Amino acid sequence: MILNHLQHKFLPFIITLILVIPTRIFAFDEDKFILGKSFFDKPWVGFPASTTARDGLGPLFNENACLVCHPKGGRSHKIVVKLDNPNTIYGAQINTKSNANVPAEAQVVIDYKRHTVTYANGDKVLLKKPVAILEKLSYGKIDSEFSLRIAPSLFGLGLLEKVANKPINRFNLSAIEPSILAQVANAAHNDMSLTSPLYPYENCDTKQVKCHQAPKSDEIDLPMHRLKAITYFVQSLDKVSAVKPIKLFSKAGCSGCHTPSYDLEKRTIYPYSDLLVHNLGEGNFRTAPLWNSKKAPNFWHDGRAKTVEEAILWHQGDARLAMENFVKLSPEYRKKLIRFIEKM
Repeated sequence: MILNHLQHKFLPFIITLILVIPTRIFAFDEDKFILGKSFFDKPWVGFPASTTARDGLGPLFNENACLVCHPKGGRSHKIVVKLDNPNTIYGAQINTKSNANVPAEAQVVIDYKRHTVTYANGDKVLLKKPVAILEKLSYGKIDSEFSLRIAPSLFGLGLLEKVANKPINRFNLSAIEPSILAQVANAAHNDMSLTSPLYPYENCDTKQVKCHQAPKSDEIDLPMHRLKAITYFVQSLDKVSAVKPIKLFSKAGCSGCHTPSYDLEKRTIYPYSDLLVHNLGEGNFRTAPLWNSKKAPNFWHDGRAKTVEEAILWHQGDARLAMENFVKLSPEYRKKLIRFIEKM
């Protein structure tokens, strides 16, 4: 957990360099890709086990493989509860699963808050916001606000890493990580309690005694060569849409945050994101890329929007004006803008 990580933050200087300097892919390395895909796809198990290369799971975790939350590298319906204050006994997020007779942190029940948006012509859209209810807390009261997250698509991250003249921190839904490698290590630690050179200790809070007492290997679960292999696999997921913008997208105010394109060394990409953080009325989030929208099972940081239209109507805060512009469009132009995003 983050508390544990902060207590041991003085890692070798080379780790810091790895965090802030993106890895450049000069030629495709098939062996590295296959190794990374293997550790991304295959389930981990608890220590000890006969599968010694993958026996670092837990003691507290959410899922046992990257693939579970990122099916085929994309989004899913899997929800994680994030804590605003990581300095609690529960750390940065709630772990709902466990092994080695360690109590899971809590059970998560999802309820919904509903409200209806009515257009000027009488059309109505029902919006549903998921709300987490935490039950069977194993370690006492949670002294923190919390919110929900759904793992975003990984496609195109390697391309976004190459965009120049943007803040170093551009990874993670809240843009708190400076590289894909850092984000891979973060997810491995918080979601599966896998240790690495960046997170060398188990995902146990100091007061979670049974978690600390659980059997564990003396070896790092993800030594740097494995961590780099998974990172390389993610960087290689570059099959993304390349849909050129239409005037209506800019006229409605969408391009103010969803910057359509960037020129890289050998290609122009169309992610539709400024890669910056904005207040959307419920916290600060990096502008979500829109490429590959037609493949997305849901939208928004917590998956609340099941359609492009719902996603637009949820925009508040810094994006409220663009949402209001959309609401004012005629039904014909609303449908045109929605169809444009849906084909990405």
